[in-house]
Amino acid sequence: MSYYKDKVTTAQQQKKSRRRRSKGRTLAIVLASLAGLLVLAAVGVFGFLRYTNSLRAGMFADRTSSEMQKVLWQRDAAEQTTAEILNGKTAGERPDWVDEDGTTYRYRTDVQTLLIMGIDYMNDPNFWSGDMVSNGGNADILALVIMDSGRGSLSVLYIPRDTMAKMLMLDEQGNYLDTVFNNISASHSYGDGGTLSCELTADAVSNLLYGVPITRFAAMDYDSIPVINQALGGLEITFPEDYSFLDYNFLKGATVKLSDYQLQRLIRYRDHSEIDSATQRGLRDLKLVVRAMAMQAKDIIKKDPTAAMSMYNQLKPFMTANLSVDEVSYLAQQLVGVEFKGDTVIQIPGVVTKGERYAEFYPDEQWLHDFVIDTFCEKIG
Repeated sequence: MSYYKDKVTTAQQQKKSRRRRSKGRTLAIVLASLAGLLVLAAVGVFGFLRYTNSLRAGMFADRTSSEMQKVLWQRDAAEQTTAEILNGKTAGERPDWVDEDGTTYRYRTDVQTLLIMGIDYMNDPNFWSGDMVSNGGNADILALVIMDSGRGSLSVLYIPRDTMAKMLMLDEQGNYLDTVFNNISASHSYGDGGTLSCELTADAVSNLLYGVPITRFAAMDYDSIPVINQALGGLEITFPEDYSFLDYNFLKGATVKLSDYQLQRLIRYRDHSEIDSATQRGLRDLKLVVRAMAMQAKDIIKKDPTAAMSMYNQLKPFMTANLSVDEVSYLAQQLVGVEFKGDTVIQIPGVVTKGERYAEFYPDEQWLHDFVIDTFCEKIG
């Protein structure tokens, strides 16, 4: 009897032991699985961060076309002053910019820029006048989107089309002729109406901003306006002021879903009797129209992240851009996280005068100098 009890007790102990071992194995498997998930999550987060960081770096990397490289080589061969100044200025780290006081700066790598251009119809000979020679059309609207990942901010620098700036002038074969001082909108017209024209405009804006790198651009012509409106499902604008002189519906405080015609009229209208009408039109378009477009696109992308690529593909036939698919997705992510405030659009202070043929806008040089340092630069030494 005692033997039988001992055998039962031993069997029960073995069974309990097996249960403990089984529970231990189960716990070990659960813990291992959790550890594996944590590792995968960590690797995934690290991979994502590394991906977005590399993408941010890519947004800043050079992507100059061979045609523009040829033009720049021809320019440098004719004008070597900049390279000589930089090479002789410091024996240590080579600066990106040496200002008039001899202070050396490098450009921040955590600030990316995207130049947005609205191109007029100057590529149509019916719109040429006098002795004007234009291949690519003028950049009627110029807005530099500034994405500061270091400070977590996004702003838009409005550059009036009449801003006087240095730009590269080419002959009909696309060869460098001279560096001229002209309305910045004309920089686009010296090119081919495509990539080269956009690069010439980006170079002119870079010259205006003391050499700040501008490597990405997107240029759209006026034929894109109805496409944008339809992609947004009809742009809705609440008018802060009375614009009933353009349309009887555009009353102060009224919210209107614009037709294609209404949107074109709102964007293109300017009072030619005013010397700064082009500047005021550009500000109106940015603060009223483009801001509303961005906010409406933001809401659409929030609901459907794939909508960004859909919009981009719809606009492609009316656009010249050097953005990759990944960069479009990155920009869409940035847009979703942006809160549009009253100071999102930055206006360059300056004066407008009447030139020989056109209005000329001269920026406040001290303001521009300080803005570039505060926004784009790190002091060396």
